Amino acid sequence: MQALSLKYKTKKYKAIAYIVGGSILLIIILFGSILGALQQNDCGDGSTISVTANSASQKENAKKIYDFLVKNYGATPQGASGVLGNLQQESQLDPSAIERENEELSGHGLAQWTAGRTTNLMNFAKSKDKAWDNLGLQIEFLDSELKGSEKSAIKALKSNSVEEATGQWQTLFERAGTPVMGNRLNYASKWFAEFGTSDPISANAQDNASNGAIENVALTCSSDSDTTGNASDLVKSAKTMKGYFYYVQSHPSADLGSDFKKPNKTGGTDCSGFIWLAMNKAGYKVPANMGWFTGSMASDAKNTHQYLKEITPSEAKAGDIVIVNQGIGAGNNGHTAILLENWKGKDTKIIQEGGDKTGHVNEGKFGTSFSILLDGGDVVIGRPVGK
Repeated sequence: MQALSLKYKTKKYKAIAYIVGGSILLIIILFGSILGALQQNDCGDGSTISVTANSASQKENAKKIYDFLVKNYGATPQGASGVLGNLQQESQLDPSAIERENEELSGHGLAQWTAGRTTNLMNFAKSKDKAWDNLGLQIEFLDSELKGSEKSAIKALKSNSVEEATGQWQTLFERAGTPVMGNRLNYASKWFAEFGTSDPISANAQDNASNGAIENVALTCSSDSDTTGNASDLVKSAKTMKGYFYYVQSHPSADLGSDFKKPNKTGGTDCSGFIWLAMNKAGYKVPANMGWFTGSMASDAKNTHQYLKEITPSEAKAGDIVIVNQGIGAGNNGHTAILLENWKGKDTKIIQEGGDKTGHVNEGKFGTSFSILLDGGDVVIGRPVGK
């Protein structure tokens, strides 16, 4: 009986061991599955969020992409705008854009995916049973790349600088052969002015405020000796360029040369590009690569004060900048010039690029040069931030 009892107990313990062992194994498997799912969500496995969206106007397409990046990636307004600036340069935000119709692997879609990435886009579309040029499908494909091969580009989405985000997305995601960064920055600034300025100001501006930099600039600008000297330098800088440049809404143009302190006078630029050149030559802080347009100039003057600070017409004098925008100020909907005297309304003398029939840097009067924008246009006068 004792031997039988021992044998019985041995079998009993083995059974218990199997049950316990099996339970532990089950727990391990379940834990592994949960951990695997968590890891997939964190690192990405190529699975994407389903997006239903058809291509519409450029602005509507931009808003859908902007909202997707903010909602799903926690993108800052600056980061999302940097992406839009790049996509507009690549495709004008048209998902059906094709670089060369007769080349299957040339640039396709919003990001002008090329070669192997074109193939990936087409295969992805087949797997989703959607047309490759569907806007929602391309947002899903963008999402799949950010969760896989292009996850390093997520860094750009977290930036608090439109300029930095635009540059990072181009370098990390687009990798364009000829980036034309001036265009990308202009477009990005335009979308930030459109979608981002209702959000909190950038961390850069917040840092300036917390450090007292903005307050110090304001005190510097209100100092008669400092402001007069700087304003004089800017007016002199602008006047040295009279008769220079042909008008083109793209900057910096390659024919301006590489030394923007001494630009090629037969090169091309537009009104905001001229202001940039004059301020740069006079030693003022300006965005890299002429990265602004009249909409972003006005936004900066009103909000962040990195380059300009809004003043009242009664304060305005020679060396201040006048900006007028209809809407967001893109293209022909904005114009800017440098004041040559105290503000006198429409009779104020200015120096500008364009604004008359010559298309070159010229002197004129505010009321004449800005006439087509004054009906409903937003007038902002900004003082350049001190050197």
